[in-house]
Amino acid sequence: MSYYRDTYAAIDLDAISYNVSQIIKLHPSKTIFAVVKANGYGHGDYEVAKAAIEAGAGFLAVSALDEALSLRQQGLDHPILVLGMTRLRDVFQAAKYGISLTAHDWEWTKSLLILDLETPLKVHLKIDTGMHRLGMTSRGEIVTAFTALSNHPMIETEGIYTHMSTADSDLSYLDDQVQSFKMLLSELDVSKVSYIHLENTAAILQFDFKFDQGIRLGLGMYGLNPDPGFIDLDFQLKPALSLYSHLTQVKFIEKGSKVGYGATYVAPEGHWLGVIPIGYADGWIRDHQGRSVIVNGMECEIIGRVCMDQMMVRLPQKVPMGTRVELIGKQMPAERVARELGTIPYEVLCLISDRVPRVYFRNNELIGIRKMRFDQL
Repeated sequence: MSYYRDTYAAIDLDAISYNVSQIIKLHPSKTIFAVVKANGYGHGDYEVAKAAIEAGAGFLAVSALDEALSLRQQGLDHPILVLGMTRLRDVFQAAKYGISLTAHDWEWTKSLLILDLETPLKVHLKIDTGMHRLGMTSRGEIVTAFTALSNHPMIETEGIYTHMSTADSDLSYLDDQVQSFKMLLSELDVSKVSYIHLENTAAILQFDFKFDQGIRLGLGMYGLNPDPGFIDLDFQLKPALSLYSHLTQVKFIEKGSKVGYGATYVAPEGHWLGVIPIGYADGWIRDHQGRSVIVNGMECEIIGRVCMDQMMVRLPQKVPMGTRVELIGKQMPAERVARELGTIPYEVLCLISDRVPRVYFRNNELIGIRKMRFDQL
């Protein structure tokens, strides 16, 4: 398979393996839940999942049942947990394919308990200790739900978990959540529960809570620290994704020339301009205007509005058409891109759309290309 537009995301699967192995060294007794939701944070869910499993991850975690079923259809039979809500009418599909679901709400759980299940189902009870997203908050409902699920002949309460909302910013609030979780656990007979899990990447990199058996590795698996200014590491994570394109035209424009839709850039002097085939339909949003990309090691300003499929940059000198452009990489890390956009690396990576080919490498050698939108070509 090839691709026919010179814009692509390069994924270093060795980096994924390395990051997973480093976390295993930090937490050798715990099962890693490799979080591959949102198409593996834009890296490719199947490829990342496979690399994580080979490196020692014991579980996969996704956001929705669609994502879990997609991994099954691609041939992965590893344990998978759906972190989001699954419609009750779809529970049977999850059971059929051996996919674990989240019991996040008492009303949902009551309805689950009266379903006519013909295939055993595994669930993880989600407790809201302060994130106030999905999860049960009422102590009474939590105890009742856990007891009822544990006593159901066709349901296995495989896990109990919560989610930390400030592990990369407010350790006092983090501790409040941990203590609330431990207090609730003390009221439940968790002896038959396989996985208690609460640590996300930010917590994994700082702590080792002794009472849990699982850890959910998200951003760290992709080589990024949730907050380098807050979390100090003894080892270096390796970013797995780089985003490249190439100059499709190089031209000289005169002083006063207006560039792009709305003519928002006026050349202050004559200079070289490069056109790059990437735009907001690829996830490279219009807010990138005024930022820089790397051309021949030089930082070059994005001028004019980013278009749907293309954008323009100011070049300090003439360079050959076809010169590679680094948008995310060693000289332009995702953390910097996110900071300059006023957002977080998660968003930058997840925005890369499915029309950008993912090109996979092992030992610096090309091993595969995935065109998610054009797999039939």
